[in-house]
Amino acid sequence: MEENKEIKNEVVQNAKETPPADMPGNGNAGKQPKNVAAANEESPVLPAVDGESGRKQKLIKQVHFFMMFLSSGLIAAAGSFLHAKSREEIICNTLMVLLGTGMVIFALLFSEINKLYFYENHGKYGKFILFYLSALVLSLLFPLLPVAGWPFLVVFVILSLFSNSISGLTAGSVCLMLSVMLQSAGSCREFMLYFFSGLVGILVFCRLNEEFKVGLPVFISLTCLTVCLAANIILFDRERLSLSQFTFVAINLMVNFILLLITLKIFNGSVIHRYRDRYMDLNDPEFPLLVQLKEFDKAEYYRAVHTAYLGDRIAKRLGLNDVVVKACGYYHRIGVLKGENTWENVKSICEEYRIPEDTRKVLKEYLSKGKVVAKETTVLMFADCIVTTILGEFAKDPKADLDYKKIIDTVFNKKLETGALAESDISIAQMREMRKIFKAEQLYYDFLR
Repeated sequence: MEENKEIKNEVVQNAKETPPADMPGNGNAGKQPKNVAAANEESPVLPAVDGESGRKQKLIKQVHFFMMFLSSGLIAAAGSFLHAKSREEIICNTLMVLLGTGMVIFALLFSEINKLYFYENHGKYGKFILFYLSALVLSLLFPLLPVAGWPFLVVFVILSLFSNSISGLTAGSVCLMLSVMLQSAGSCREFMLYFFSGLVGILVFCRLNEEFKVGLPVFISLTCLTVCLAANIILFDRERLSLSQFTFVAINLMVNFILLLITLKIFNGSVIHRYRDRYMDLNDPEFPLLVQLKEFDKAEYYRAVHTAYLGDRIAKRLGLNDVVVKACGYYHRIGVLKGENTWENVKSICEEYRIPEDTRKVLKEYLSKGKVVAKETTVLMFADCIVTTILGEFAKDPKADLDYKKIIDTVFNKKLETGALAESDISIAQMREMRKIFKAEQLYYDFLR
């Protein structure tokens, strides 16, 4: 009994500190999007990479880029040779593709430095390089088809989804340029036709979130492609209008539609919702790690459960990454299993139990010294602090008649006065809504007795 009283007193003391000793500020947890996520409206907080691991990753990235650059030149040269181009044309095509590939690499690095990636593509160039080289190979085959049948809309969209807008646009343009140069009667009209339709595709698909509403983007991109094909192919056909003139246009639209659906399905499973099943396990109160916490210290376990519940409720109402906030509520104190609840201890447990990166980012920001930045971290901080404060009051007197609204106002005012939210991305309107939601949960607080 004495030991439990000491734990509860410590919890109460921690809740009254600002920020609490075990809850310093944290960074961003973008959902890559929620836009996955986060999937993400905010730029992700990128973990620092140094030491031997950092040098190894940098070397691997350089090798990948070098192989990408070299392979693109070989593809362009071999394709030009197979299309029976002259020596001058082979040299010209190869140099242009090499120059374009260099621009693609620059765009990737530029995006990395300026944190312009949407779907957690930062530092993950393997898939993009594979798709880019595959698109270059396909660009050698497209000139064998009528111009009206080139499925470049999907090429642009795929390359942008697995990098970002600027990198996808640059890479798609290089592939399109190669096809136009290899096409016997290629002209700027064909290039601009697919360039603009590809640009529209990139723009409408660049901000997919977990709701994954793709109906309107698919409609807009295909409509734009139809207009471009009509204006640049059918309009300049000198023959009389006939059904055969629309055949390749219709086939092109159908092929792009089918490939877009396939691409989006793969992207949804591998990027937007790639952690969905994992979060279902992690956010189960009977998950082995939580069971271990319960056996180790029931007070910490119930603190985590209550924090997760409130955090989840707030995040859903504010339109934030609720599965991340809920997981952080469950595991923000998991470091006690290894002694002190430090980020180093929490990090090792996260790695052992394969906790997703976006949750780790919030936990790292939350358990590191500094200001709170991400909205998800802000919600976690208030949920934990309010739960801890109420638990502490009930630890003193289980029958106490607490004024929950006054406690919530005190917690919010103290955080605002101390400047703990000075760098938070959360808006004033969201703060007001969050305070309102916390006050509306008065019946739930009675379960904390």
